[in-house]
Amino acid sequence: MKNIKLVASDLDGTLLNQNKEITPRLYQALTKLEEAGVFFVPATGRPFGTVPQAIKDLPFLRYVITSNGAAIYDAKEKRNIIESYLTPTAVNAVIEIARELPVITEYFIEGKAYIAREIYDDLTPFALTASHEAYIKNSRTPVVDFWEEMKRNNTVLENINLVFRDMELRKEVWERLKKTELASITAATTKNIEITALSATKAKALEKLCEVLGLGRENVLAMGDGDNDMPMIQFAGIGVAMANGEPHILQAADIIADDCNDFGAAKILEQIIQSKQ
Repeated sequence: MKNIKLVASDLDGTLLNQNKEITPRLYQALTKLEEAGVFFVPATGRPFGTVPQAIKDLPFLRYVITSNGAAIYDAKEKRNIIESYLTPTAVNAVIEIARELPVITEYFIEGKAYIAREIYDDLTPFALTASHEAYIKNSRTPVVDFWEEMKRNNTVLENINLVFRDMELRKEVWERLKKTELASITAATTKNIEITALSATKAKALEKLCEVLGLGRENVLAMGDGDNDMPMIQFAGIGVAMANGEPHILQAADIIADDCNDFGAAKILEQIIQSKQ
């Protein structure tokens, strides 16, 4: 791990524990990582506006890969330095498929997440956990005339997220979206589908950032647990899957870290720090 100069990490289920916390041990490891001259880059499916405040408050935070690679945010300059939007044709195709489905549909623009007002006001039909419902209430902006607004903004969408209760319906919709060949289809959990531009994955964003920083893939360690992390785990010189990750992610990784609730990410960072001493 001596050659590692950049660590890219998913947030939910990877860097953060089940309580969405940065533990004191993890904070100490992140601080020492920065002191060792290693870039720490969160890589998340979230738009920047919904990234946990604990991450935003890291004093050494510079770059954040958001919306599954649709944007790279420069926290120092407070702007996106790279953006990859869905095409209007892709957005319109998703609208045609999704608007009649019994699912939660969200779209992301400029780091903010939007949801239909009628869904926001009554989430009970979707059988969400209390924490998920609170997350939506605290991080989504409700929109009247949701589908019309989505279509009106179809040139600037970073990501569209569908949240399902019916898993058989999810499989069917996944295949329908794949067959359009208009967008990248992935997921952060087993209950959602995330739709981004064909040019937008965490791996492609990471590759672009490496070009900006003058780094090679051999200088990158990437950590994740879900389907949307697979490309960057395969891209990185060292790919790390969390023990709580999906089975195909574990198979693709070079290293399997401990569970996110057992300081898995902190332990990997500590190994990098130790290799540089």
